[in-house]
Amino acid sequence: MVRRGLSTEDGELRVRLVDGASSNEGRVEVNYQGSWCTICDDSWDIKDATVVCRMLGYPGVSSALVRFGEGTGNTTLGNVECDGSETHIAHCNNGGYEIHNCPHSEDVGVICSGEVELKVRLVGGPDESEGRVELFYFGSWGTVCSYDWTSYDSEVVCRMLGFIGAIAHSAELSYGNGTGDVILRQPRCSGKESSLVECDPWYNLGNTDCRHTSDFGVSCLKVDDLQVRLVSGRSDKEGRVEILYLGTWGTVCDDNWDIKDANVVCRMLGYERAENFSCCAAFGLGSGPIVLDEVECEVMPIVYPLFDLTEVDQEGSKTGQSQAAIHGLIGFLSVAVIGFILACIIMTVFMMKYRRSANEARSQQQERYPRTGDQNCYNGSQPREEECLQLNVVPAKLPEGSWDQDEVYDTPRHADDEDVYENIQI
Repeated sequence: MVRRGLSTEDGELRVRLVDGASSNEGRVEVNYQGSWCTICDDSWDIKDATVVCRMLGYPGVSSALVRFGEGTGNTTLGNVECDGSETHIAHCNNGGYEIHNCPHSEDVGVICSGEVELKVRLVGGPDESEGRVELFYFGSWGTVCSYDWTSYDSEVVCRMLGFIGAIAHSAELSYGNGTGDVILRQPRCSGKESSLVECDPWYNLGNTDCRHTSDFGVSCLKVDDLQVRLVSGRSDKEGRVEILYLGTWGTVCDDNWDIKDANVVCRMLGYERAENFSCCAAFGLGSGPIVLDEVECEVMPIVYPLFDLTEVDQEGSKTGQSQAAIHGLIGFLSVAVIGFILACIIMTVFMMKYRRSANEARSQQQERYPRTGDQNCYNGSQPREEECLQLNVVPAKLPEGSWDQDEVYDTPRHADDEDVYENIQI
């Protein structure tokens, strides 16, 4: 695996990593006078490795000095001393080209960390929204190749720059020739990526076999350039969505269209939000090109108070409050139902705990005071017919001559004629 670097504007060293298991590691080689050469490890440290990894687009270093086998050719540099802030190894102090005493057993290797990051800019156009596409990679700015470039690739470039999308791209030299290497060819983007790094290029970065006669330019769409209108509705608040694109009014396909997309359109027209949206040409067929398809806006609809619950009986891009109010009512009822269910569950749990405690207490009472036969009024009906509760189980008599009232007699016995007790009337 080889990762090649770009030369600087004054023809200084290019760099690459060779014989590593992946593109972020390997033996460091520099291209000097047309030949790839190695670097001696004398005085080599983490600062030097940082500059090499920066040239290759990596943000950091995992290992500064690793052996990846012996190289061939000359050893070009020795005693390299970078301070870590340089953008190119040629800007670091060194012992001079081909001045060293190192064999190839001392060839330097590094392991870079992090993900490669591409910077992009547009050059040669009337403003920052159009021009020749240039990428900052391997420590320098270079261009992209027009061969097999698609509109999806242009969309990603414009998105990297913060624009809505691409208006057009040009294979002609309308923006002039670039300098440096031609870095990228046939990136094969799907159009959904946020960066060219996420695409699936057919050619490795830096290996394109293209010349500057194939440099490529794009024109990006700015927010101020995009106009929208509603057509064929009963009022200016509803109708078919049309977009002015390259001087021509066109329509929007309903694939994936939802309330979030409709909200954005209504806000562009000065309204607060969308009340409803339609599909299937509800306001008639448009003319001209279909400008947009599979729109997926991320702006969430605004939640409004529960009022003005008017019935919507016709689909369309309309502004108002009914749709938001309906959603709010549904949300309120959902919360109320969930709260009621939770309250029922909590009450059921408390009742189960209460019944369990009561049963345990009853069992303990029965074990402590077991019942046998018809000993008292608590155990069933008594032979006597008086409507009273007779306490006919009394503690044993105190021994004669004992006045100790603190003694406890726990053994019950049946009352006899000498005991005194009272009838308790019910």
